[in-house]
Amino acid sequence: MKWQMPIGVDNFFDIRSKHYYFVDKTDFIRQLIDGHSAVTLITRPRRFGKTLTLSMLEYFFSIEKEAQSRHLFDGLAIDRAGADYMAHRGQYPVLFLSLKDLKDLTWPQMLQSLSSWISYWFIDHDYLADSPSVNPDLRRRFLALKQQASGQNEMQLALALLVKMMHQHFGRPVILLIDEYDAPIQQAWEHGFYTECIAFMKQFLGSVLKGNRDLDFAVLTGVLRVAKESIFSDLNNLDVCSVMDAAYREVLGFTPQEVAQMAEDLTMAEALPDLKKWYDGYLFGGAEIYNPWSIINFFRHGEVGDYWVNTSGNGIIREMLRHVTADTEGDLLALLQGRQVTALIREGVIYEDIGRDTDALYTMLLTTGYLTAVSRRRGIGGIRCELVIPNREVQDIYRFEILDKMRGRYSVSRLETEPGKRVRPL
Repeated sequence: MKWQMPIGVDNFFDIRSKHYYFVDKTDFIRQLIDGHSAVTLITRPRRFGKTLTLSMLEYFFSIEKEAQSRHLFDGLAIDRAGADYMAHRGQYPVLFLSLKDLKDLTWPQMLQSLSSWISYWFIDHDYLADSPSVNPDLRRRFLALKQQASGQNEMQLALALLVKMMHQHFGRPVILLIDEYDAPIQQAWEHGFYTECIAFMKQFLGSVLKGNRDLDFAVLTGVLRVAKESIFSDLNNLDVCSVMDAAYREVLGFTPQEVAQMAEDLTMAEALPDLKKWYDGYLFGGAEIYNPWSIINFFRHGEVGDYWVNTSGNGIIREMLRHVTADTEGDLLALLQGRQVTALIREGVIYEDIGRDTDALYTMLLTTGYLTAVSRRRGIGGIRCELVIPNREVQDIYRFEILDKMRGRYSVSRLETEPGKRVRPL
């Protein structure tokens, strides 16, 4: 069978119904059924399959997609887990939202975009405006938000309103799925309206996630864990599963076994050594993980290359270089030459720390996939890690960005190959 590679396809229905190659991650559904937190936040680098994973959850649990999902899971891990698990399919109201397209350059523009997206989400659930099970006062607020006739205060409570109305209509609490929750926050940080965005998102997300009886459970994905003080204040039911944690460590990204199976299925097993050098090297909760975006692009195009590095801007790297010191330059050179640096990883940092805290910079680089931790030990105030560039593809980012920054002060040969220099501990 000739497989299509699902490049840019993040809808689970399309993956399964159009016979794209699918790496089976449906055991994640079993894990959630067996035991989940009230709110789970899974942070992974961009292009590691977050949107597809939440789409998979939506199609499995959604009562509104029950007919569409009837055969989507046939033969997959969750189907093989047994009838007790499959009995959950199509039984829950599910709200699936993505914030990844909020890419405005000013706060007024982003607020207008948020108003438009809220309107779109409400239009998708227009049946609630006529539901006899929904409180009439809530229906009036719903219509105002749908027509973009509400102010910022009402917009900040829009998710809580939508979840409450769905609970009333379907008669059971809602599963909430939010993809790339931190995309607008990173955009705001890069373009100078971080404070306004954080204030909005704190209420927008907090009102629906904190102690909400209308919510069954929520799963959020993002690239970074934003400190609890800045956005998830008083959210005691939040379980953060980052690149440092063992929980769900193999859900996003491909394991060596999965890559080997792909290579066998596609009769390209001879490429495995190159794939390991270029796209392996990530350690999520101690599990070895390959970059899935780059792997599927390799199998589509048949050659190694820089696939992941070209999917978006490298704002974290550029911000790091903007604050580079003479000491940090030595560490950057060491990383480029395949050596380790030591840093204290504190996952509760906030974006504003990047410019004034070297440990915050390395924490950001680790969680966004530009570094990986090859060893770790708990220390005062965080986890002290030995960090390296994970693979050849990511090394190219450093090489290009750092060459641009440091050209004229160091030779190309020193930036790439200088041997024997001792790495300075941070």
